[in-house]
Order: sequence, then structure tokens, then C-alpha cells
Amino acid sequence: MTALPRPRRLVVAVAAAICLAATSAGCDRQPSSSPSTSAVAGPAATASTAAPAGKTTATTTALRRVNANPDRFNRKDFGDPIGDANPWLPLLPGYQSVQDGTLFRGRRELHHRRRFTVTDVVKRVDGVRTVLVLDQDIDAGQVAEQALDYFAQDRHGNVWYLGSYTESYEGGQFVNATDAWLAGVNGAIPGVAMMADPKKGMPGYIQASIPGRETIHAEVAKVGERKCVPFKCFSDTLAILEDGTEFKYYAQGVGGIATEPNYSGGEQEKEALLNVIQLTPKGLSEASAEALRLDRHARNTASAVFGNSAPAKRSP
Repeated sequence: MTALPRPRRLVVAVAAAICLAATSAGCDRQPSSSPSTSAVAGPAATASTAAPAGKTTATTTALRRVNANPDRFNRKDFGDPIGDANPWLPLLPGYQSVQDGTLFRGRRELHHRRRFTVTDVVKRVDGVRTVLVLDQDIDAGQVAEQALDYFAQDRHGNVWYLGSYTESYEGGQFVNATDAWLAGVNGAIPGVAMMADPKKGMPGYIQASIPGRETIHAEVAKVGERKCVPFKCFSDTLAILEDGTEFKYYAQGVGGIATEPNYSGGEQEKEALLNVIQLTPKGLSEASAEALRLDRHARNTASAVFGNSAPAKRSP
């Protein structure tokens, strides 16, 4: 699920608050660089066409779409966090997208890979069941940073953002935790990751509010424009502008396809979709195991936030 601008994480790093030495218990495990098996979807396909066996998903046609009011978070509006209730941000277990990240530093062009995987791991946060999305940043074939984002779908097709946890690595070894928050803990408030029916000109909204750290504002900037990325060209995209500094582009049934800065100068970083895949059961099991490990590790590295949280578990 990315200090502004945010080329890699949605939430600003807060390493000073939760940083631990690499010798902490459980910190020496090297994260997996990739699941062992996956079924690759061709450039003309999207991962939303295939749901994992045994999983029930929300339908995109039976909903009465009503955009959320971030000031009115009602726990009774939430059910199963897994499904494709929101076509702009589908949450189907095993769906994985890979993006190429390009950082322009002066005349140098540096590349890394960004991999997003929807797991089948769920966790109750602030009274609501969330699904864990594994966000991995891969440099030179090794995971340099990975994070968990905690998302929930309401009954009107909105996707809410209820937490995040990030770890950094060097040479495959844990260095520190750089971001941790959960809605309902230490005054953190959930926000809307994606509206059910985003329209240009609608009021801006809050994606998350973390007291003493930041409040993330978003607005619908562009709708219906053609956008080409290495994976394919999309004729009807959505662009969300976050805090005025970064455009994030989405395509229906696919999710995020590109990230571009809305500023000049400095280090310009962009991301563009390379491929989408549907993981095999074994690949999904490996990604979910990593998500479970991260959630458990957060209890040590960010105990003030995660110490009393409900344990995460795989959805049956």
C-alpha cells in the first residue's frame, strides 16, 4: 500500500521514534526477494480477471457507491476486507503488481523495483478487519525496504487506510523500523485510501492523520485521461494528487500504474507499471508468511503502537 515527496512510502518515516539496532531479536532474517512461483498475466490481461480459489469477492455491480466522509468513520459499515469492491484499488489475495522506479539524481538515472502484493492475511485494527498489503522496494535484487499497509473496504466501495509498518535493510539484514502507526492508537485516525466513486472537482479528503507526525491530504486531479506505462496504455485513468506534491495514477481493475512528482528540481523519482501477476497458492503462501512475520516483528520494534494490537492471521 508510500517525508514528502513520497517516492517510496505513503507515510513519512519516523525512525527516531522506533529505530532499533540490527541485533534485536528476530532482526537477522533476510526478507525474500521474490515468491518462488507465480503465474504471469500477459500485457493484455489484468490480475483482476482471476480470483484465488476458495476466496469470495465483493462484486463491483451490486454496490450502491457512496463516497466516504473521513470525519464519519463508522465501524458498522465494514465487512470482509478482501475483494474487488473498489475497481480502482482491488484487494484480491495473490494479486501482485511490479513497477519500475527511476530516480533522476543530477545526470544519473538510478533504477529500483517496487512490488505490491495483496496477501490473504487479515488483522483487526480499530474495531475493523483489515487486509495486509505487502509493499517491497527492491534494489540490485535485494529487498531494501518493505512495508505493510492495512486496508479495509466499507459496504459502499470505499477503501480505508488504517495503518502502516515499514522496515529497512542493508545487505538483506534488518537495520531499523522507519514507520509505524495504527488507527485508534496514540490518536491516529483512519482515512480514505480510495473513494468509491472518485470525481474531478469533488472536495479533497484525508488519507490518514497521525498526531505529531503528519496528515495526508488527497484530491482527485485527473479523470479519464490516457496514460501509457511499460505494461500497456490505459485509456481511462484516475490521478490522485497527494499533498500537492505527487500524482498517483490508477486504472480500473489494476490499481496503481504510475507515480510522478508535481514539482521541479531536486531528486525526481517516477514509478511505472511493468507487469501484473496472479500468484500461485504457493507464492501467495510465501507472501502471506512474510506479512505475518513483519506484523509479529512490529510488536518488538514498534511496541508502543503494535504491542497491544490484535494478532494477524491468514483468512480461511
